[in-house]
Amino acid sequence: MSRHLAIPVCAFVALASGFAATEAHAANTCDAAYEAGIKSIQTPHHVYSTTTPRGGQSRTGEALFDGKNEYLLIHGGWRRSAMPQQVMVEAAQEKLKTHPDACTLVGDRVANGQAVSVYKVNNKETGTEQTVRILKSSGLMQGATATRDGATIETRYEYTNVTAPAGAN
Repeated sequence: MSRHLAIPVCAFVALASGFAATEAHAANTCDAAYEAGIKSIQTPHHVYSTTTPRGGQSRTGEALFDGKNEYLLIHGGWRRSAMPQQVMVEAAQEKLKTHPDACTLVGDRVANGQAVSVYKVNNKETGTEQTVRILKSSGLMQGATATRDGATIETRYEYTNVTAPAGAN
């Protein structure tokens, strides 16, 4: 994945594919988390993100997958992504096979009024630390917070009323 970190879907794929077992007995838990990420990539969704670089000004971003195409909000206009959803699914599935990260189930919480399972993820390749929230009701991603080199990206996912944006290129 070579997309800029500020684009929410890139963060989504990184988060969705960033789980791994550190012990044999944790493999099922981490696999369930990987599978939640894959399921979320394949489900129509709207992703909102806020990226805050260390000492810098926050930027917001949005991405939307309507079940057929992915769209990115870039400079105030919606554009169809050049990266097919299947490529993102395959990248997440590869992570499911290789488990390159360290994953810990933190426990269950309530986030934005919804019951979620919370995971801490350490991506050994990028040094990114992540807290990932998965909806207990559906097994879909609810949101995540990732930090790297003092920068933070917060993402939130919605799955209702997702349609292609008007005027998308």
